[in-house]
Amino acid sequence: MKIPLGQKTNGMYLFSSKDFDSVAELVLHEYAPYMLEKAQPLQIEALADEAYSLTIIDRYISAHGSVLGIISFGDFKIEVMTLEKQRAVEKLMTGTIVIDARLLPEEHHHRRRFTVSHELAHWIIHRQMHYADNPQYSLRRARPYIVCREAMTNRNKRREFWTEDDWMEWQADRFASAMLMPASVFYPEAQEVMRRHHAGSYILDGCGSKATADVITELTEIFDVSRTAVRIRLKQAGLLRSIGIIVCD
Repeated sequence: MKIPLGQKTNGMYLFSSKDFDSVAELVLHEYAPYMLEKAQPLQIEALADEAYSLTIIDRYISAHGSVLGIISFGDFKIEVMTLEKQRAVEKLMTGTIVIDARLLPEEHHHRRRFTVSHELAHWIIHRQMHYADNPQYSLRRARPYIVCREAMTNRNKRREFWTEDDWMEWQADRFASAMLMPASVFYPEAQEVMRRHHAGSYILDGCGSKATADVITELTEIFDVSRTAVRIRLKQAGLLRSIGIIVCD
């Protein structure tokens, strides 16, 4: 699928905030149309496998769990720990997603789903930047993969000082969210859930509001995503608002 956006000289697509939703829904329309019919969880691993022929494996990637995922754009070897916690050098083929095995337990279910979606987003919107045989776009001929860490402190910098890696991580986060919670379905569903909980036209962040907690909980269950992911998505539409001074009874 061709992405209908302009590109920087290195091949990075020039996304505006609204473009993430429109391009993600182009992907869903082609490969997972059920997501645009009603509110439900995205079968993210099936999408990665069936639409993009990506292989997902679970390995212990880093000593302290600082790396959550890797996406390979070419064949290379990497040292990992197997699920049996045996050190091994493994050859990753092009189109392999490695998810840190620490995310396998049920309590990390939502984070694992988002990480898979994040790595798939890299494949969809950043693959052209890593073609080793394309001198115009190839970003890392010597390193044909992206390593995604748990915390990117560079994201707190002023944006004019962000690196290309920072921008790619930010874009992958936004695109992953737009696939897991497509705007044309998520926002009407959120408004319906808010009506059911008598929450008004928006909910407030803070003070332990029962309506806010109930709305977020229900949306988390409907889309099978984390509370954090729901909160961010609601804030993007102004459906979850913060107030400068919070006075809680």
